[in-house]
Amino acid sequence: MKNKFIIAVGSNINSPEGFKPIENCNKAINELSKFNIKITQKSSWYLSEPIPKSSQPKYYNSVFLCNSNHNVNKVLKIIQIVEQKFGRVRVFKNMPRCIDLDIISFNGNVKNSLLLKIPHPRMHLRKFVLLPLFEIDSHWLHPLLKKNIKFFLEKVKCQKIKKLKID
Repeated sequence: MKNKFIIAVGSNINSPEGFKPIENCNKAINELSKFNIKITQKSSWYLSEPIPKSSQPKYYNSVFLCNSNHNVNKVLKIIQIVEQKFGRVRVFKNMPRCIDLDIISFNGNVKNSLLLKIPHPRMHLRKFVLLPLFEIDSHWLHPLLKKNIKFFLEKVKCQKIKKLKID
């Protein structure tokens, strides 16, 4: 499998079927394998405050490394199909969600199109992406900003996040 990429997953509400956030996220992650996306490594689960701050429930987040022969546009399509299958509804920005899958990085490349920006444009500002990513790839380098993950973690110290002791 020639392409290596990083996906972040998160949720802060139950799915329409009643699955709790982590359960729904795990189901979505497992669904990706049906599309020939192989998960090679996954971080722990983290609990974080919503950004921007709001009265929403806290988010459950994880990051995972993947391999696939699919190109980045195909992976985006697959992610959108999986999100829809597991209850994602897009009405307004930063709304609560039962599933959120984001391509964080793809082969260490930069992409800037109307449909997709890689690396994810706000990932370096989000401790809930950085800390799980650091757990599985402590040497990751931002391909656009040319800074390592430790640099960005120093900048988001004030964001509240808690590593959970669950699978």
